[in-house]
Amino acid sequence: MTPVVQSRGGVPIRLTAERWTHIVEEHAELAGMREEVLETVTDAERVVEGQGGELLAVRTMEQGRAMVVVYREVEATDMAPHEIAAYLDLVPALLRSPHQYIWSSYDAEADVLYINFKKPARATDSELTDDDVIIRYEDDEVIGLTILHASKRKPRAA
Repeated sequence: MTPVVQSRGGVPIRLTAERWTHIVEEHAELAGMREEVLETVTDAERVVEGQGGELLAVRTMEQGRAMVVVYREVEATDMAPHEIAAYLDLVPALLRSPHQYIWSSYDAEADVLYINFKKPARATDSELTDDDVIIRYEDDEVIGLTILHASKRKPRAA
């Protein structure tokens, strides 16, 4: 079961097993400190807003040592079954991908969706397709896609 704690702002914060694994892979010193991380979110001495809208909860662990936990307060919304079904439609394409991981981010101001198959991604070449997709290459390997006018796109007919 995924632990859920209340932030100081009263918003439920979930720490999934997948997120915890990612945290420990990047910050090995936190291994075995899951409860302390969750307590820092609920019992922070102060919370500071980061530059990207993230929050940093700060809690003193012992004299001269503090724990800082980065998190986001996102209001929970129930995904409708048809929204979940749209993600399930992606599964075959994702499983055919030669890459184990796929990252995406959306820039609403530019209306651009970035999909990366490799991190860090350092493109050495790119190609603009007729349907406004930039295919990014590192040598001969496709490392990402930049999808222009993302919000205007319609599902393709099956």
